Amino acid sequence: MTEIHRCYRGPRCAQREPDPDYPQITRGAPINAAEGLCDACTRHLTQAIADIPRDYLDLETALAGTRDGLRQLVSGTRELPVPISLSIETVQAALLHEAQCWAESVADVLRVEWDTQAARDSRPGVVLERAARLLENSVSVLLALRGVVHTGWILDEWTTLDRDGLDGAVILLDLSHRVRAITGQLRLTHNLPEPCPRCEHRALQRADGDDVFRCGACGRHYTWDEYQELCTLLVAGREAVA
Repeated sequence: MTEIHRCYRGPRCAQREPDPDYPQITRGAPINAAEGLCDACTRHLTQAIADIPRDYLDLETALAGTRDGLRQLVSGTRELPVPISLSIETVQAALLHEAQCWAESVADVLRVEWDTQAARDSRPGVVLERAARLLENSVSVLLALRGVVHTGWILDEWTTLDRDGLDGAVILLDLSHRVRAITGQLRLTHNLPEPCPRCEHRALQRADGDDVFRCGACGRHYTWDEYQELCTLLVAGREAVA
């Protein structure tokens, strides 16, 4: 039996689907390559990379707002509830560190100059703009990276890490999600059990309060009436074939 290769993001894949043998388990979408991302996750990665500079600024704005709010909340007390601001700063630091690590590795493959020391001495916005531009134009190179050596802060100490580009892709996607959670750009999302009439993936979503459905796999948008009409046409077509 031919082995099915699946999207590296696994159950977090944009086109995830139930395992045919164990429906209670969710798997990544089937892909052609032995290792890689599905088309939808690759598109999401490209967008997440393009958003890196803006995400950093959004975190800076959120951090400033948190500090202002704390000054108002803690008047009369000696102890500041700092975990919120610390979590924002942690994500900022991770965003800057990961963007630099993967940009440097991609630049090395492409033989593009990337001065790590100069990047560390530059303003974060400048570094992230260049890193995002390089990575966005070289997503395939990023995903093909294998066995690159980076340093990371693990268990309160700097550690040498052996990583693949797919690890970087998952990290950058997760950081993008964390930024949106922190800055309030995420709303409650309802996942529909029915498949998308266009691509037939079970990836239909509706943000809380919206009247429009969006397929996380193909990106198609539907109003409720459009969705009902398309489903009716599909059922009628299948019955006619039968």
